[in-house]
Amino acid sequence: MRLLLELLRSRVGSPLSYTSIAQDLQIAPNTARRYIDILEILCIVFTVRPFHTNVARAILKEPKLYFYDSGFVLGGEGRQLENTCAVCLLKHVQYKQDIDGEDIELNYIKTKEGKEVDFLLSKKGKATHLIEVKTSDDTTSASLDIMAKKLPGAVALQLVQNLRREQRKDNISIVSAGKWLAQLSA
Repeated sequence: MRLLLELLRSRVGSPLSYTSIAQDLQIAPNTARRYIDILEILCIVFTVRPFHTNVARAILKEPKLYFYDSGFVLGGEGRQLENTCAVCLLKHVQYKQDIDGEDIELNYIKTKEGKEVDFLLSKKGKATHLIEVKTSDDTTSASLDIMAKKLPGAVALQLVQNLRREQRKDNISIVSAGKWLAQLSA
């Protein structure tokens, strides 16, 4: 378990391959899955599943893994920021589910071509927010731009930690990560 935890620290925000983890630890993929399930039950890690209108396909795709404590994350400021955003979004979603009874979910989205947006909030199965996280890049993410055009009903946001000024480019709002996250419920 200790080796697994160390391995996961550097894989935050990446699609989780149980087979790859099993090979690295020289255990069976089902054992790796059970160990990660235990870490989830103990509230050490949580997973974010991909968004897909077909539930069966979404379950088959690889989830992304995050830590409840961003202090565990290895890989620099960008990964720690993405993990922190994941935790804030998860708490917001859980609050809205528990207090308001909303049918809201936290996912990520990835196309067949490999274009990925860090987070997607959906309500009743429809995308409401597309969220890309950056440490200091205020140029619009190409993946976010593509997904915003494919899902025009969703609010497209690029959260930037070190942002000089907030702006709007086409239909994408580039905003301060801290200010936007502070407005969330919970």
